[in-house]
Amino acid sequence: MYKFIKISFINLIILIFLIEFLSFILIKINFLPNGMPTSIILNANEKFSYWHPKNISLKIATKCWQSNVRFNSIGIKSNKEFEFTKKKKRIAILGDSMTENAQLNNEKDFAFKLQNLMPDFEIINFSISSTGLADHINIYNRLIKKYNVDYIFYYVTFNDFSDNHLSKIRPMRMAYEIKDNKVLEVNSNKTSFFQKYNSPWNKFKREKLIYIKKSLNFYKLYYYIRWELEIFRFNNQEKKIKKDKYKEDILFNERKKVYQYLVRKADNEIFSNTPTLIFMNSDNVNFIRERKEIVALKEIYKNYNFFDPREEFIAYLKNNNNLKSPYLGYSCDAHYSELGAELLAKFTLEKFLTLNQSLK
Repeated sequence: MYKFIKISFINLIILIFLIEFLSFILIKINFLPNGMPTSIILNANEKFSYWHPKNISLKIATKCWQSNVRFNSIGIKSNKEFEFTKKKKRIAILGDSMTENAQLNNEKDFAFKLQNLMPDFEIINFSISSTGLADHINIYNRLIKKYNVDYIFYYVTFNDFSDNHLSKIRPMRMAYEIKDNKVLEVNSNKTSFFQKYNSPWNKFKREKLIYIKKSLNFYKLYYYIRWELEIFRFNNQEKKIKKDKYKEDILFNERKKVYQYLVRKADNEIFSNTPTLIFMNSDNVNFIRERKEIVALKEIYKNYNFFDPREEFIAYLKNNNNLKSPYLGYSCDAHYSELGAELLAKFTLEKFLTLNQSLK
């Protein structure tokens, strides 16, 4: 028995070594991204659905970009710490992965560039991947309010339209459905999920083993495969929906009703309390694809301070045809490149200065 255990242990060590070596080779030949996947920067959170890990620096990567990011003591993507009391006027950036901008190092990202353009203000970026409007309302009420911000810059993306609908439900995420023509919150059994998620062993794996995981090539391979399978599963689910035009139309209208409900809620709890500018993100910064979700979002926000920079982005590309990849956004996931982040920051400042007098 002892001999069997000994041989099994030796074989396990050899297997781990071989997988680690294979992963190293795959990184060297650029088949495997040289960093952790973006999923590593997201933890399930009872208040906000998702939130970043705290006090940690991570190297993350995909097929077409890599970055070194830092999250501060409250889990904001920033090299700075922020006190509740303020010395100058404050602006909160709120949105999803587009303005989280994990594709860029902190000192090159959208929030950093906007801060450089607006030195008389303090910019705090509360954006977080995989969140929708319902989550953003919670982030405002439970966190942003504490920082006594003077303005909200809110950035919407086409997938916000469906993020909090039942069809995209996850155990940690707030979700809504339509029943008897009413919008109702879905009971997703969060309590049992978080009891398991926050168990001592799972917390240890999440908070301590991350330092080992980010050092081993083996984990980069594991997370890469896991992430690709997740994307495949999601895309396959969306394709099935689109094959049935009738079901697709019903689902679109349900998602629209849920989002309109959430906008009314945001109007009462955010927009009416803090001066807010709302900006449209594109699903691909390098060309305009007028999805029906984007058309619906523009209609929903037409009576707000709403701005769409996409035409200016396309005009910039046409006037600068010597640009090289990644242009304004990365090809593999469409998020802002450094140039795209810079143009969005300039567009944001321009619209803020235009509206500033009426917002006071």
